[in-house]
Amino acid sequence: VAIPQVWFFLWSPVVDLGFRRRTWILLSTALTGVCVLVAVLESAGSLPMLTELLFAASFIQSIGLSSVGAVMAGLAPLRRGRASGWFQAGSVGIGSLAGGAAIWLADRIGLPALAVVCAALCFLPALAALRIVEIPHARLKPGPLFSALFRDVRTLWSWKTAAGMLYFVSPVGAGAVGNLISGLGPDFHASDSDVAWVTGGGGGLLMVLGALCGGVICDRVHRPTAYAMAGVLAGLSGLWLGFGPATPFTYCAGYLAYSFSTGLGFTAFTALVLEVLGPRQRGAATGYSLLWSMGYLPVAYMTWLDGIGYRHGGTRGLMALDAGGNLGAGLLLLLLGVYSRRLWREPEPLSTPAF
Repeated sequence: VAIPQVWFFLWSPVVDLGFRRRTWILLSTALTGVCVLVAVLESAGSLPMLTELLFAASFIQSIGLSSVGAVMAGLAPLRRGRASGWFQAGSVGIGSLAGGAAIWLADRIGLPALAVVCAALCFLPALAALRIVEIPHARLKPGPLFSALFRDVRTLWSWKTAAGMLYFVSPVGAGAVGNLISGLGPDFHASDSDVAWVTGGGGGLLMVLGALCGGVICDRVHRPTAYAMAGVLAGLSGLWLGFGPATPFTYCAGYLAYSFSTGLGFTAFTALVLEVLGPRQRGAATGYSLLWSMGYLPVAYMTWLDGIGYRHGGTRGLMALDAGGNLGAGLLLLLLGVYSRRLWREPEPLSTPAF
């Protein structure tokens, strides 16, 4: 089910070659909602069918992700940080809260009603895309159209892009502890209700707050610096979780702080992707998806490394590896940001704004 979120740059050019971006957003979220509705109604007891429907939903939703990225790339440079904050607040924060609400409703309403609610949660927020005022590209024949897309994507490769890749594949902001934290409650003598609250509503709200604060910060400070500082904050939270007293308070306070820094890091990642991408005439969705897909690599390898740390050293081993990755990479990236500051100057804006 996660595969399309990693490889969606292979089919994201369809966004740059086809309809307007807001049309793709509405179409992809509507079809995603249909897949979710059918999955809830028809796949009970059939794991293969459920997997196929969720794979289809993930595939379709990735097209919407490319479209949203292209919309954000068309914003003025000084608005991209706040746009990234709102995007991540909805994606990782409100998204998790909505998922929790759906689980809570599952025991209280019938299956058909639950299917409709889940589909509505997918589609209704996308109606905001109707407010996007988009200037359409000039119509071109297939040959010139593909040539324009290729030229636009080719100009993405530069020293600035290479520096950005170092940030994107680093452990900073991966938030890997979030994939394992629910299983660590007994190590801190935390109750089931503590675990449910911290990993659900509490962590989700702190992640939303971190994402929104990160958006404001990324519009006011050097974005690579904000990215690196998010890793330092996550590392300090990890040290508290790993080496503080094994109490429920340590568990709750430590992970809430980690959630805040994760929201901040996700926003800084998105803002930095948009800064590396810069203004694009034809290849905004393709370039965005190419850069975005790199962000899944550290999530995968840090979750794996954290699991190895827990196997050999328990909670301390897990948190030591995670905190070491965030702190070490964060401090190195701070130095890189200082010595490569000239690479991060914003390019000249497009003569005609995209949005």
